[in-house]
Amino acid sequence: MLKKYLPYSLVALLAIIVVLLLIVNSRQKTFDKRVSLSYKQEHPYGLNVLYQFLPLLLPNAKVEVNRKSPGEWYYQNDSAKNNTLFMVVTQHFNPSQSEIELLDRFVQNGNSVFIVSPKMNEIAKTYFNLNIQAHNYFNYYGENYVDSPIVYLKQPVFAADTNYLYPGFTFDTYLEDFDSTYYAVLGTNDLREPNFVKASIKNGTYFLHTDPFMFTNYFLLHKKNINYLEKSFALIPPNTQQIIWDEYFIYKLNENEQAPDPSPLRILLSIQAFKWAFALAVIALAIYLILNSKRNQRFIPVIEKNKNESLDFVKTIGRLYFEKQDHANIANKMCTYFLEHVRSKYFINTSYLNEEFIQKLSGKSGLTEEQIRQLVQTIQEIQLANTISQHQLSNYYSQFNQFYKNTA
Repeated sequence: MLKKYLPYSLVALLAIIVVLLLIVNSRQKTFDKRVSLSYKQEHPYGLNVLYQFLPLLLPNAKVEVNRKSPGEWYYQNDSAKNNTLFMVVTQHFNPSQSEIELLDRFVQNGNSVFIVSPKMNEIAKTYFNLNIQAHNYFNYYGENYVDSPIVYLKQPVFAADTNYLYPGFTFDTYLEDFDSTYYAVLGTNDLREPNFVKASIKNGTYFLHTDPFMFTNYFLLHKKNINYLEKSFALIPPNTQQIIWDEYFIYKLNENEQAPDPSPLRILLSIQAFKWAFALAVIALAIYLILNSKRNQRFIPVIEKNKNESLDFVKTIGRLYFEKQDHANIANKMCTYFLEHVRSKYFINTSYLNEEFIQKLSGKSGLTEEQIRQLVQTIQEIQLANTISQHQLSNYYSQFNQFYKNTA
């Protein structure tokens, strides 16, 4: 019954999914406020524009996406130890002590580290000897740009102060309590508070920025803001040969844990239409399995043909007595079992093994009277014998066995 209506059920389910997808897609498109900071995402708060521009900003550099801890890529990749840029854009920078020490060694060897994060753990703030403050953490200025703040790239690092309109989300964070002897201020927020600094250590350089939203697609594609990115990266050595785009610290929430690998399913489920379609498919599959498990007919067991176990029994008993070499006893047992077999199968009285018995057994078993007569003579011979040799026993067994085979 279920199989009869299954095609119609699947068609109805497919129609429901199509209608739901059409409803979702037909709704008025709104501004996508998801904050992923993923280099793959093209929505407003992804980093695809930045990632695609890297080869243009540093044409001699090869871009490599990294999901390993600093210890893994530093020791396993010799090419990453020279003329390399390590790029981190995350909402929380939480390195362990060993990881920050490794980054320090990496920078001192002549490399650059560019960290964009509005939050750092105590280990990072202690190492960089600064604090990050926020006026109104994770603020949103809307989409009309009327009240949007302005951010600046500053002299004397740059030729002149340059301002850029900052629409949409902002972390509204800034740096304080840092030593201006070691840090050069590259940029400020609307209140002229530093949000972008640079520190040189031996042969390498740290770049610290407090607002990842200024590197997202939305900010960079707004008016002339791509110039902000071009000027910022103009400070990175042009002989940079490799860019390590880090995705390890994006998923590391605590300095004492190892960052998990991002799940592809998690990224797919971030798409609302796919999430609903996936949920409906799982529910439909579950309903189908539940209904199908109750309606399935059980397998019909195979009934095997009844065996003639009497012959097996005779063989077993025969082997038992044969091991004792009691041939006469075995022969008498075979006679006894034969007569019992005749009584139970053919319903013939075996008290007198005379001509009447021979005629009846011959008629019911299908053997000739002469064959039955020879069996009767064999039985009588066994009953009268005191001893029986192994050769005689073998002949008797053959005669009885022949009877069972021919009458089975």
